[in-house]
Amino acid sequence: MISAADRVGNKPTEMNSAVALSVAVRDAVALGEERIVLTLRFSALPRARRLGTQADLLRASWEPLNSTARVRSFKLPGGDLVALGLPHAAADLEYHHQVLFSMLEEEEASRAVQILRLPAQAAAVLDIVHDSLGFTTALGAMGLQASEGGQPDGAAIAAAERAMAGVDISTFVRRQRVMWLKPGGANTRLMWEDLRVKLAEICERLMQSADLALPKAFAERLIGAIDARQISNLARPQELRDMRPIALPLRVESIFSPAFLKLDALIPPSQRQKLLIAFSAGDVLADGGQFILARSFLQARGYPLILEASGPLAVAVLLSLRAGFSYLRLVWSDDFPAIVSGADALMRDTLANPAEHVLLAGADTPAAIAWGWEAGIRMFQGRLIESQRAVS
Repeated sequence: MISAADRVGNKPTEMNSAVALSVAVRDAVALGEERIVLTLRFSALPRARRLGTQADLLRASWEPLNSTARVRSFKLPGGDLVALGLPHAAADLEYHHQVLFSMLEEEEASRAVQILRLPAQAAAVLDIVHDSLGFTTALGAMGLQASEGGQPDGAAIAAAERAMAGVDISTFVRRQRVMWLKPGGANTRLMWEDLRVKLAEICERLMQSADLALPKAFAERLIGAIDARQISNLARPQELRDMRPIALPLRVESIFSPAFLKLDALIPPSQRQKLLIAFSAGDVLADGGQFILARSFLQARGYPLILEASGPLAVAVLLSLRAGFSYLRLVWSDDFPAIVSGADALMRDTLANPAEHVLLAGADTPAAIAWGWEAGIRMFQGRLIESQRAVS
């Protein structure tokens, strides 16, 4: 039988299917479990083969694999198909391999129809996932797959940005609510949603490793490309029509990008207060001059600003709300000072009007929320908060 990790639940989107396949491959490698993989790569076929009757016949021949418990079938972005089965499904997959192979010219079939085995050929299967998402092109342009790790030139960086513009990152967008939460649960209400893409998660689940020790220029361009995709997603007509209060973390320099300027032109002035722009303290301090320009522009246009800081004494050593920020997003840590300590008194002196201006992120435990309440904080974000229901 297919294990729990291999079962299919609700029908996934193509993007979710790509992620699910990546996870299944990595699980098989981690556990040392054998899997048989059949691929039908329309992306490897000439354009004429991807359309019309020929393509319909290929998909029809694949269809039985979608309805058997012995095999898990994945449809990837771009239309490529991958089937994964336990060893006792090998005969079934070999049969379908022969059928599909016979429907194509030999040279075409050798590129598009393959039998692979896990864990030995895991890298080849993951390459198919990366191709379907556009990551192979992007990573190649950025030089992240080169073993020598040479420094990029201007052309490589430009190619990386173009490649990343075609990568669908929607699966990696995480939405968390920021809730007003008083002791006892009175007057609980939704303030806004926090939208962010986890770079570490992209690397871990879709790339060859989760190592983020990338050359600085590469990492900056990767984050910049993610910013551009997030901004472009918000500029879609439906998003603008149904706009709700959201917080979007961006690099300072992304404010001057064509994508953000286009978004700014599309948002009616009366709606701009619904888009809260979050900057990390490190980014602000890295280029104070550019931040001042960005802050002046955003304030003139009516966007609220959030300063993000981490560490128990971050607020005592970084820019305060007087620097033009409407809110401080403080990330919870277990080593935050006790409420009765001198360090806590310093933090309280720095946090002006915490109930109105400070939110505590990472509020995943009762201890974090209790600390926030004692510090006068009433806005929280985290896993525990996701279980709260707004009442107004």
